[in-house]
This record gives sequence, structure tokens and C-alpha cells, in this order.
Amino acid sequence: MSDTYADSPERIETKSLDLIDSLLPSYGIADDLFPLVRRVVHASADFSLANLVAATCPLADLAHTLAQGGPLFCDVSMVASGISPALLDRTELKPLSLIHDERVARLSARSGKTRAMAAVDLAVDEGVSLFAFGNAPTALFRLLERAAQGAPVRVVVAMPVGFVGAAESKERLLASGLPSVVLRGPRGGSNLCAAAVNALIRLALDLR
Repeated sequence: MSDTYADSPERIETKSLDLIDSLLPSYGIADDLFPLVRRVVHASADFSLANLVAATCPLADLAHTLAQGGPLFCDVSMVASGISPALLDRTELKPLSLIHDERVARLSARSGKTRAMAAVDLAVDEGVSLFAFGNAPTALFRLLERAAQGAPVRVVVAMPVGFVGAAESKERLLASGLPSVVLRGPRGGSNLCAAAVNALIRLALDLR
């Protein structure tokens, strides 16, 4: 180790989480949300996000469903690439990014919808029921439309970012009652979404 800074990944993560764990209780986070909130704060270095995390059901339920495996729709490839390979190796979960799929491009051109929306349609039509959103509010809105039409949705991790539609899409998801965890407001991003998915996988492994 350097005399002036931590230089191993394990030591850096441990020190970071120790600091978070010492300060986060003062934010009044519900015990159920704590394992996910600490990882969101860790990924962002921003304690102001702590009280923006909300869920429609116990995190253990979401974690258990993810641990059962299957394709996990990711609205952009950065969400998929941020999910820990080491954690995935211990589950049957398979991140799936369709945003660059040629079928999505054709669907988008035909329908006039965004590629993100077309990707959701393709995923739903192929039976995907696990979803993670870190970028595109339109994709989340489209999933809510498909769910209202009867599409099965087992888990949604929703942290799309932006000034247009992001906050509204997440509030609509919470109101829907679908099994989900969200970061309320316009803030979010692929790294935070991936951190949340990783936290749920860790929780599932811990509960085994």
C-alpha cells in the first residue's frame, strides 16, 4: 500500500463502505433498503441520493426473483456491462441489451418509436420479465404500457436519468405497484442502475 493512499481495489472498497456505513444511518434509511442504498451511494459518492430510493415490495422479494435467473433486459449496454461478472457467475441471470439489435432498428423505423421503446417491445414479445433501466424514460413508459396490456413483469430496477420524463416515469412505476425499486427524481444513470442490480444479486446470495 502507498504511504498516502489506498492502492488495492479490495482495500479501497472496504474503506469506502466503512465510511458509508458510519454515516448512512443518520439519513434514516429503512433497514430493508439499506443494502441497496449503500451501493448506490458508493457508486455515486453522493449521500444526497440516499433518501431517493423507493421500492414497492421488500428488496428480498426482488432479490429472490432475480436469483431465479433468466434474461435481464437492460435498456442500454452500459447497464449490462456494469453488472458484476463475478456475481453473474454465481447465478443464472443473463443481462440482455437489445438497443443495437437490427430487429430493434427495423421496429423503430416502422413504428416511429424510439429504439429504447422498440427494444422493450421485442423483449416483452420474447418473454422477458426482468428489466433494468438506467438511461431511457421512454423505455420505462413503454414497459408500463405493455404491463397494462397484460405483459408479465417480475422485477423492474428503474433509474433512468434526464429532465424529460425520467421522474414522471419512475413515479408512474411506483403507482403501478409492479415489483420494483427506483431512484426518484430526474437523477439516475447506467452506473447506478448496475450498482442496484449488483446489490440485489448480493442480497440474494446472502439469503441462500
